[in-house]
Amino acid sequence: MNKSQDDRRRAMWRNVLPCVTIAAGLVLSQAAHAAGYNPVTQQAQSKLAALGHDPGPLDGIPGGLTKAGVLAFQKKSGLPETGVLDAATLEKLGVGTSVDKANAVVDWIPVPTQGDLDKLVAKPVNSPSAPYTDYRPNAPAANLDLPGAAILAAMNASADVFGSRPAGQPKHTDEGFKYLAGCLKTGFAPTHWSDITIHYYCMMSKPRACYTYALSGKSTGAKLPRPKAYQGCASGVLPNGNDFAFVAKTQPLVFQYVMFGQTHAFNHEQEQAIINAFYGVKNAADRNECRLKRPLRTEDPTDGTHCLVNKNMNAILVGKGD
Repeated sequence: MNKSQDDRRRAMWRNVLPCVTIAAGLVLSQAAHAAGYNPVTQQAQSKLAALGHDPGPLDGIPGGLTKAGVLAFQKKSGLPETGVLDAATLEKLGVGTSVDKANAVVDWIPVPTQGDLDKLVAKPVNSPSAPYTDYRPNAPAANLDLPGAAILAAMNASADVFGSRPAGQPKHTDEGFKYLAGCLKTGFAPTHWSDITIHYYCMMSKPRACYTYALSGKSTGAKLPRPKAYQGCASGVLPNGNDFAFVAKTQPLVFQYVMFGQTHAFNHEQEQAIINAFYGVKNAADRNECRLKRPLRTEDPTDGTHCLVNKNMNAILVGKGD
């Protein structure tokens, strides 16, 4: 290699190396950012913002502004000024993180009527006063109560019909559980779906085809919003609507309430209680039990903490316009 070629090679690497370094830094930054995302932190940030204590972006990641907002709230509330979202601070904010609710799932609200659901959906999109349909990225947690016992009963009914319980449980089938686990690990990546939404939905191996294809546009040529997808499937107008008749017949109100809401529409504590109860998780804090009994969604942590309310997830869950 002559001197001019050597000089050109050196110049090339001088230009390339900074780019590689920057790219690697971006990947690391994104990974660190995602690893720090916590739905309880995001809910607490929303509460702090509503109380006038600026927590910075409502992104579920505890940065410097979040710490300042927490300190201000703690000072005003007479709590120890730690700047940390500890149990006492979360309780004062009204954000729950209990790990022992799985054995006491109840209807925290009655199952909404069709009229109630229509009013929720009719609210303006992207309006902070309409948390159920607030599709903004990083939408504030709305913390809506759930008809827990009714949702659990609907999940059980679906699992009985489609065999989607884990092995060793009544009416389990290998095919049904394979469909459930595959749905939870979907590449469709519904990061705008809450935990209760995706676990409930994945119980249904056949009915969900109509709804999924309508949302993705696969069966319609254009992506449909969730209410219109439901209407098309329930009426039998859309492909695979005959299979969807199971939903329309057995749990239409529960389906609409759970599926139409955004990522942060619901009370996280109640969500985890229902899910853990379905899978038979008795102690959500027991990592081994959690790993053995409850399958992972794509965005869940893989360290056995995915049964907890206060968990750091692999991807940021954000609202999404329909």
